[in-house]
Amino acid sequence: MITVRDIYNEIDRLIPFSSKESWDNCGMLAGDFYGEVTKIITALDITREVIREAEEKGAELIISHHPVIFSPLKAVSADTPVGMLMSKGISAICTHTPFDMSPLGMNKGLYDLLRGPLGLMPCPVPLDDMGEGRAVGMIYELESPISTREAAQRAKEALGCTCVRFCGDSTIKRIAISSGSGNGFVSLAAQKGADALLSGDLKHDSFVDSQSIDGISLIDCGHFHTERIFCPIMKNILSEAFPTLDIMEAQSCTDPVQYII
Repeated sequence: MITVRDIYNEIDRLIPFSSKESWDNCGMLAGDFYGEVTKIITALDITREVIREAEEKGAELIISHHPVIFSPLKAVSADTPVGMLMSKGISAICTHTPFDMSPLGMNKGLYDLLRGPLGLMPCPVPLDDMGEGRAVGMIYELESPISTREAAQRAKEALGCTCVRFCGDSTIKRIAISSGSGNGFVSLAAQKGADALLSGDLKHDSFVDSQSIDGISLIDCGHFHTERIFCPIMKNILSEAFPTLDIMEAQSCTDPVQYII
């Protein structure tokens, strides 16, 4: 019998939960460590829809990137995600910042998707080096220079973005790439010699400052589209370790934002 703890221990072996940022909440966040697991759902976020899908498919465990519990809870009702997990007997393991920094995680996933379209060279350097082989984001040399607009268009197609925001008209020879929210890395990317930063959740001030201070182009592909790669990556990692389990990507894990193009 394979238990939730067995799954937790394997993830912890490959992507240690102890490597999390001090402000983060990750690991086993709901459920029963000793519960049997036959089916797993991977998801970026644990929403009501994802929990209903897990129940319909008979999954005893959801493994997500974003924590289902982040801030302390003062109450839990039956219709909240945490309440639904507990009432339906579904466990939740969340990986978050350990996965962001792991060599097996977001950095590798984005490289695999963007290396062809953008011409990323191997052997990058860390954007924010966390030590022991861990990094938040990487900086890549390009095989051939490319304009900011062309890079934004190619990234949009590679990541399946609904829309991409960008600014700057530099010729990109060196690009920093970070999943999720890269708003805090604009100055660091410029200091490390990147011509552009590709990430998500970039604020207006960053777009303004990038041109007036840092002189770096910005490409905002969105938080969801730079991190939904978690689902197939985690599925592949666990499929190798537990070939007898039925591991599925959540079909209900979709971008919560709607756009008018």
